[in-house]
Amino acid sequence: MTLPIIGITMGDPTGIGPEIIVKALSMEEPFQVCRPIVFGDRGVLSRAIQIQNLSTTLEAIDKIPRDGYLPQKIFFFPLSQLEVASLRFGHPDRVCGEAMVRYIEEAVERARSRELDAITTCPINKKAMNEAGYSFPGHTELLAHLVGASSVAMMFLGSKWRIVLVTTHLPLKDVSRWISKDRILSTLRLTNEGMKKYFGIPHPKIGVLGLNPHCGEGGLLGEEETREILPAIAEAKLVEMDVEGPFSADSFFNISDCYAFDAVISMYHDQGLIPIKMLDFKEAVNFTLGLPFIRTSVDHGTAYDIAGKGLADPANLVKAILTAANLSEIKGDY
Repeated sequence: MTLPIIGITMGDPTGIGPEIIVKALSMEEPFQVCRPIVFGDRGVLSRAIQIQNLSTTLEAIDKIPRDGYLPQKIFFFPLSQLEVASLRFGHPDRVCGEAMVRYIEEAVERARSRELDAITTCPINKKAMNEAGYSFPGHTELLAHLVGASSVAMMFLGSKWRIVLVTTHLPLKDVSRWISKDRILSTLRLTNEGMKKYFGIPHPKIGVLGLNPHCGEGGLLGEEETREILPAIAEAKLVEMDVEGPFSADSFFNISDCYAFDAVISMYHDQGLIPIKMLDFKEAVNFTLGLPFIRTSVDHGTAYDIAGKGLADPANLVKAILTAANLSEIKGDY
């Protein structure tokens, strides 16, 4: 069996991305399921190897090798030449922002040309990305722009739930005005199609959370449920989606009924991510719906407080790589 080729983007050069990459690729597990290729910077990766006293070697490439993939040997595309001596952990600048976007752009180009079977991304710094001239609130939105996707959604995969977000990186005060019937319906469609294509579930059952306390109490505590969420659910049912809700978010994850759903739609970032990260912080993986290729990501950030100290745990990155490999093997043609 030919193993899938997974492109791994280095992320923020001043965060833990480089460290978890070289540590993950010193292990056998990723190589048992895929052929990993890194998109990054030689100097930064070399520093990460030295910090952690690894015997891993780096081999720069200009095209993807057919074989030769081994633990402690990293094939990588050298896409930047950062001044490592001047890089301060936790202090990315515009040049770092340009570099981290370059890694993503190259991986996307190769995924679109089918040289890669999937992409796994390490965390970036959104402020540095914006300083470099890329005005996007996050990784997912940048990816959507690069491929011209009209709608995408973040799905978080855990041991118990698959949670999909209607809104992503927004100030809490702005969430309400972004909750619309059309946006919810788009998220439902992406989820329904994704469950069929990537998880082999022909008739997925989807639960929808409310936005307000107690789902608005009939309008007393907010009208989004009656004005936007319920109409979206009703329209989804008209096209034969199996959708139920809205459910009150404060109690949903504590009732046994929540496990009956193949996926759960969350209205905003922390509503969905708090429960899944409490249960599966090291295991949860971010998977993007709506792209023309598979993209997974770690569920944590740049972790500046431990960057450069050799303390970063690669477990979540390993899980993201394994998930990307698995999804690339099982995706269907729905």
